[in-house]
Amino acid sequence: MQRNILKDTLLLTAIQMLLDGMGLLLNIFMTKHLGTEAIGILTLTSSFFRLLSVIASGNVFLCASRFISEELGKGQRNPKKILMHCMGISLLMCMTVSGIVNLFASQCSSFFLQTDVLTNSVRIMTAILPLLTVTACIKGWFNACCQTGICAISDIIDCVARTICMGIMILTKNQTEPEELCNMTIIGTIAGTASALIFMLCSFRNCHAVATGKASLSLKEYFILALPVMGGSALTSFLSSANDALVPMTLRQAGNSASEAFSQFGIFEAIIIPTLFFPSTILCSLAGILVTETAREKASNHSARITELSEKTIRQTIVFAIFITMSLLRFGDEIGILLGGGTIAGKMIVLLAPVVPFIYLEIVAESIIKGIGEQNFSSINYLLEYVIRISFVLIFIPMMGFYGIVLSYYASNIFGNVGRIVLIVRKTGMNPEPVKLIGIPAFSAVCSSQFLNALFGVLRIHAENSIISMIIYILLCCGMYLLIQRKLFQLYGVIEIDKKIYDFNGGQ
Repeated sequence: MQRNILKDTLLLTAIQMLLDGMGLLLNIFMTKHLGTEAIGILTLTSSFFRLLSVIASGNVFLCASRFISEELGKGQRNPKKILMHCMGISLLMCMTVSGIVNLFASQCSSFFLQTDVLTNSVRIMTAILPLLTVTACIKGWFNACCQTGICAISDIIDCVARTICMGIMILTKNQTEPEELCNMTIIGTIAGTASALIFMLCSFRNCHAVATGKASLSLKEYFILALPVMGGSALTSFLSSANDALVPMTLRQAGNSASEAFSQFGIFEAIIIPTLFFPSTILCSLAGILVTETAREKASNHSARITELSEKTIRQTIVFAIFITMSLLRFGDEIGILLGGGTIAGKMIVLLAPVVPFIYLEIVAESIIKGIGEQNFSSINYLLEYVIRISFVLIFIPMMGFYGIVLSYYASNIFGNVGRIVLIVRKTGMNPEPVKLIGIPAFSAVCSSQFLNALFGVLRIHAENSIISMIIYILLCCGMYLLIQRKLFQLYGVIEIDKKIYDFNGGQ
């Protein structure tokens, strides 16, 4: 089952940009109607909800994508049997986790959501975990079977249903109490997930993955292999949610009131982080494909293909990330104000811009690591990364306030992603050349931005004064950046080598 990586990536990118754009607009809409404090509460609720769904399902989407892909890469296979393994184990875990969380709902509400009034809402969350689990499992099947269009349409249906549902509730009830906000998140999730599941079940019979023999994995073997994925996903989600819960807590220790702490947390999560991550849509689309591609090539013992795939995707990720960094440094202040986060959001975007290459590298590097079966490293690396981040949150936010978050992001992202690149180099045999990976893109970015700054200065055009002038500046800068870079890569021999060793459109 051959996959056109470029075509699938472009399709998923277009869809994901639409979804992320809708998400950002929804954040701006909710910030305007509910206020930044309510957004902080909503973000904390959503973070805890994600934690429950990942732990309950054992991150079944990733498990299904990887193990079904590996099954499809073998001569004797039965992919539907592997799907049944995924579904059975995940639903068993789901019921177990739901029972435990119900028993400790009050404690979960107090620690993660920082209030005692959401105990009943936590119990309601556990009731819909089976729905989330089944949906993630079916989506993983389509992803493994290269049915990119079905996955994309299901995401659109989920997002549209969720957005419409939450928008109606905001406009009709204008909910601001914590319990109302939590229940709004739950209802929106049910609407979106159920709609996507109905669509995928209707499309299931049209997805052909023929069995040619017995499944390569028994239920016990599947569980043993999936355990590191489940454990790593659960650990990462727990640490992420714990970090989210600690930020408002430590902001209060810095002298802010509870309202101010949730307000600042809301600005950070609803405006700053989506702005930094929005350009990475193309990488998120590619990342989902990379897991299945590297897993399939590993099962087929095509090590050279994995090396070529790793080298090119990492290089192109850095090329893309450096340009985004340059753009955020130039217009971060204006973007923060434009999106409704005020001057503090603008300052934080500029301060965090240099860490963007590390953030974007994580998206691609984690996909390669999971695809080649190094989940144990991924779990340990995430553990160390979050230990660093949480330590910085506990130490520096009480001392420095909001700006302590910047230090935590720098320290954890640099440490974690240097480790990921080292592992990929060691396991895939790729040859990281500093000039090719960093030198040429950085030099091209500096040259293009400085030239345009000088040109706009001579013409007395202030690029930051309007959205149109900002867009024109970015487009011109992008063109120059790519042109300079292409010429330098040609001199260095990168483009010619790529043409000889690698066909990015799906095969050697």
